[in-house]
Amino acid sequence: MSEYIDRIETLTETRRSEAIDILANAFSNHPMFPPKPTGRRSHLLAVAILDAFADAPDATLFGISRDGELVCVAFAFRDGYTPRGLTLAWFLWRMVKVFGLRMYSTMAWRVKSDKSSGDEQRLELILLGTRNGCQGQGLGRKMLRHLFDVARERGYAFVVLEVAKQTPAFGLYLSEGFEVEKEVALPTMAMCIMRRPLNSN
Repeated sequence: MSEYIDRIETLTETRRSEAIDILANAFSNHPMFPPKPTGRRSHLLAVAILDAFADAPDATLFGISRDGELVCVAFAFRDGYTPRGLTLAWFLWRMVKVFGLRMYSTMAWRVKSDKSSGDEQRLELILLGTRNGCQGQGLGRKMLRHLFDVARERGYAFVVLEVAKQTPAFGLYLSEGFEVEKEVALPTMAMCIMRRPLNSN
């Protein structure tokens, strides 16, 4: 029986496709998708987010490798960044392809209008996923704690995220010190906007 060796790193472009596969599988049955979701939609979602926010301040793709295989992935950047020009247009077109025009416009408007704006520096965790077969082993928790350390080092006051209330991730975030700032009712789910202060461990 081999011993697990977990290593957290900042991922380079060479591991991007492996990271996308993990994220696509992790989100394939998410309640944000219309009925009859497909892996193709979740794959397009992961690609669209990574492409659109690659140039955001402090944009970082993190990975946990176990014995050389990528098993957990997270993507974060400074909260408040919005892509511009063709990047924004391409992102919006992809979101409509993923969710449909009506669903995406409802999601985007409600969440944006309910996000708080403050002067404090906030690092946004936008994607977190674990490889199939590796869930329930503490990898997501380990990734979050690494992200808290990185955010502190970069001078952030909070880590923020959005999560569907009816997913297991919601319980994980609560247990790691996240607080619900607002809850937004969407057609297929309740979306919670959460933040985690970094002055506590």
